[in-house]
Amino acid sequence: MINKNDVEKKARSLFRDAQIEVKMEGKGIKLAIEGIGEDVGELFTKIGDLVSGIAKASGAKDTDVIVSIQGSAYGIEIEIY
Repeated sequence: MINKNDVEKKARSLFRDAQIEVKMEGKGIKLAIEGIGEDVGELFTKIGDLVSGIAKASGAKDTDVIVSIQGSAYGIEIEIY
C-alpha cells in the first residue's frame, strides 16, 4: 500500500520547485501541483511518469488529470482512484 509520504516524495523528485499538496481519501489519491517555468513537453512527460508510478504502486485503475497553463505558470490536479 502506498502512503502520503511516498506520493509526496515521488512528486517532489519530479517537480522540485513546485508547491505540492497531497490528500489521501479512502482508496483515492489527490494531488495539487503549482509551479513556474516548465517546458510544456517536459511537463507532460513528468505528469505521465508521476501518474504511472503512483498508479502502479497503489493498484489504481482510473485517473483524472487537469492541467492549466498560463504563461510560464502551471497548475495540475490529479486524482487517482
